[in-house]
Formats: sequence, C-alpha cells, structure tokens
Amino acid sequence: MGTAEETLKCPACQDLFTDPVKLPCRHYFCLTCIQAVCEGAPLFCPECQILLPSNLTLEIDASLQSKVKDFSIKSSTSALLTETKLSSTIRCDHCIETPSEAIRTCLTCDASLCQAHALLHEQRAALREHTVVEVTQDLLSLKCKEHRDELKLFCLEDRVPVCCLCVLVGAHKNHRAAQLHEACTDLKVIHGIFLCQDFI
Repeated sequence: MGTAEETLKCPACQDLFTDPVKLPCRHYFCLTCIQAVCEGAPLFCPECQILLPSNLTLEIDASLQSKVKDFSIKSSTSALLTETKLSSTIRCDHCIETPSEAIRTCLTCDASLCQAHALLHEQRAALREHTVVEVTQDLLSLKCKEHRDELKLFCLEDRVPVCCLCVLVGAHKNHRAAQLHEACTDLKVIHGIFLCQDFI
C-alpha cells in the first residue's frame, strides 16, 4: 500500500490529480492525461491496458478532487511551518557552506557560534578572552545602547552594566566601576540576588 500522497498522484503524469476521473476498470487519471493518452486512438486504460467503451463519459470525481485539495493545503501549511522554524533557528556565522545551529553567541566577534566554533573559542588562547554568552538573536540587547560596545564593566554607583567608553567619556564618567563578572559574583554572594545573569 502506497503513502497517502502516492494514492493522490496520477499514474500518467506522476503529479497530484487535476480533475481526476475514474475509469470503469477502477483506475484514476487526470482528465487531461487520459484525454492525451487516448487522443486519436481507441480508449484504453494505460494501467491495465483494457479497452474502454468508445461512448464512455469521463466525469470528474468530486470526492477525490476534494481529498487532493485538502492534501495540498496541509502540505503547504506544513512546508510553511518548517520554513518558519528554520528561519527562527539561529545559525552559526562561521559555518558557510553547511550552516549549523548556533548554541552560543560571542559578543566580541558579534557572531553566533555552533558547537564546534564555540569549542574553538574555549581552546584557542587568542579567543579565550572573548565574551561568550547563551545564544541570542538580539545581540545588541547585550551591548551598550550608546556605544555598541561590550558591557564589560559594572557601574557601582548606578548599579548597571556599562561599557568601557561609558566610564571614560560617557554618562558614567568618573563613576566607580568593577569588572562585570566580579561585580555580579559579589552581588550574588552579598545580597543573594541574581543580577547580570545574562552577562556572565
């Protein structure tokens, strides 16, 4: 027994039925396919080769046509959902030919990383100092809104993550600041709170 799709395909054109008709031998074909096969020749079934009456009236099978239509709608919906899922998956920016799913995001590189490239960041000395966080679609939300730089510091006066430029020339100039990961660790220990968890 074939799949549901196979039972809805015309044996002549191998596509989904268009205006399916049922022959007396119980085989189905697209109306245009059976007309093309038998044009200028005795009417016969291409499947079982049985000769058919010359006065045969070919009527479209409404029930089968409805099934084909339903199947087409379901297939289109399924394809659309798959496409939406694929488009919402974050891909590794370093995998060019066969993009892999990203599992981490490097704020220093401005790139999403697959498992292999995330491991490379851990192993290579030059990449080890990079800020790697949970994979995110919204990279800019983890960067300074004003300077578009990494939030590496923590302003101890305003109690917010800031970038180096904020402390040097920006709104947090002359404020006391600490390394972000150190400040967050201290805050968790002292206050039992979980501030800055996205940045460490």
